[in-house]
Amino acid sequence: MTKEFNTTDELIDLLELKGVVISDKIKTKYLIERYSYYSIINTYKWIFKNNGVYKENASFNEIYAMYRFDKSLKIIMLKYILEIEAIIKTKISELLASKYSLNNYFDINVFDLGDNNSNLVHIENLINDLNNEITKNIGKHDAVTHYMNKYGFVPPWVVTKILSLGTISKIYGLMKQKDKQDISKQFNLDDKILKSILCNLTFVRNISAHDDRLYTYRSNYYIKIDKSKKLLNKSINTNLFVVIKSIVLLLEQGQATEMKNDIISELNILKNNLTSISIDEVLKVMGFDLDYYYK
Repeated sequence: MTKEFNTTDELIDLLELKGVVISDKIKTKYLIERYSYYSIINTYKWIFKNNGVYKENASFNEIYAMYRFDKSLKIIMLKYILEIEAIIKTKISELLASKYSLNNYFDINVFDLGDNNSNLVHIENLINDLNNEITKNIGKHDAVTHYMNKYGFVPPWVVTKILSLGTISKIYGLMKQKDKQDISKQFNLDDKILKSILCNLTFVRNISAHDDRLYTYRSNYYIKIDKSKKLLNKSINTNLFVVIKSIVLLLEQGQATEMKNDIISELNILKNNLTSISIDEVLKVMGFDLDYYYK
């Protein structure tokens, strides 16, 4: 079955036929043509439906409000993940610089080879990627160019600047356990928990940067923050709220409070624009502890 192209006016008429309330067709047309029908409707409509049918009083305005909420949420997440990224890069580069040679911290033996060299291929691929990043940035990045031209190598505090959070996460994951623990202890965390946090932050950062839907986030890397509770269902430790709680563990208290206030503010804006669902339904999808919002 071939999907046919529909004009914006036809798409708006189709929404009305499906029971979606359109209070201002001119504004609706403007927003769809500015951000696309797919980005607004197709991406965020499902929570406003029951068995494929729009709920009573479902409106374009509230679907768009959900779109705007998620966009604002992504901006908030990016802000604090970038802060954490800078901190983790500093911690890793300081450890590598102080414990290993400034021009030989890419040596295979710097990393954890694992039982029977099980990590060897991953380490070799990582080292290859790191060297490629340096080569790619010669002539483009001032500090990389300076160190390569003057010393023939690039120190870790410069290299980490040009690496993605995903690569930084891989470096941390492949470091020797003692080195990982030296870093994780600075956050009062177990090294395995910090590793899973960095994996999740990488996914959330990419989702946010690429403008995909965030509030429904689920990950294969679960984060068991509370060791006192038995983990019965891994899915409850892979939602966005767990990621938010894990970010708090890596921020200063003032930053954590600021982030919470930013999120609560956006939830309140969304709440005031909902007509067919409640804010509690949104919080449930995100895995939120209701006390986080209502207290």
